[in-house]
Amino acid sequence: MIGYYLAVAFGWLISILPFRILYIISDFISFVMQQILKYRKEVIMGNLRKAFPEKNENELNRIRFAFYRNFADLIVESFKSLTISEKTLRKRFKLTNPELFEKLYAKDKGVLLVMGHYTNFEWTAMSMPLLVPHPSFAVYQPLNNKRFSRKVVSIREQFGLELYSMNDTYPFMLNNPVKAPLYIFMADQSPHKGKIKYYTEFLNQNTPVHLGVENLAKKCDLAVVFIDIQRVKRGFYEVTAHLLFEDVKNTEPYEVTNTHVKALEKVIKKKPEDWLWSHRRWKHARN
Repeated sequence: MIGYYLAVAFGWLISILPFRILYIISDFISFVMQQILKYRKEVIMGNLRKAFPEKNENELNRIRFAFYRNFADLIVESFKSLTISEKTLRKRFKLTNPELFEKLYAKDKGVLLVMGHYTNFEWTAMSMPLLVPHPSFAVYQPLNNKRFSRKVVSIREQFGLELYSMNDTYPFMLNNPVKAPLYIFMADQSPHKGKIKYYTEFLNQNTPVHLGVENLAKKCDLAVVFIDIQRVKRGFYEVTAHLLFEDVKNTEPYEVTNTHVKALEKVIKKKPEDWLWSHRRWKHARN
């Protein structure tokens, strides 16, 4: 219990610092990860070599160094989430084409919003209820420590997002009485080895992917929208939504899955340093 309160107090003290101080801290974290710890260097470089076989080692190292800066910014901005105000978040996180969601909502059309671990994905989920007319929901994985788990939920829900447990995904979505809901899905996570049902080409790898986006969009009659989250400058983001499918009922098997995977791949290739390269994305990939 004491550890929990100390951790929350520390996080709160970090979160009340001005952004300019937070980014000085971020620069220090980035330097430590890059020059001292060489944080997950082999994992990151291994992923980059697989994804970009045409690039030389100098180019790949440049991406790795830029990744550390993106990752460090994500860390300090996540701390800022504890005390960030709605006014500040609205100023720093903008949707370029809200009319897409307004048109879908006017048709009582729910949305399955697909995104990846790209730039500040934490602020994306928090901000969505401020940007769209749809009631917004997102899945989360409860932590072992119940106090920390409740704290994380309260932070993410502070602007109107509603979370539901990962284990409850299908029953929650299939029985949700809310009209025209919006569900936020992270679509770049690797399935557990025993649950792999489909592979598709992603960044030059025959990659296992979840089919939940496609299956749930069809079962719940949801439009599928992919969002591209770009850092305009440090601490400021713009989200552009791309309607992939308004009606998925007549799509071919795996068409929805292949389409949203390619949408994310296109974004990553444009600016690869802003994706989360430090995880073993292809541990279950096929040759």
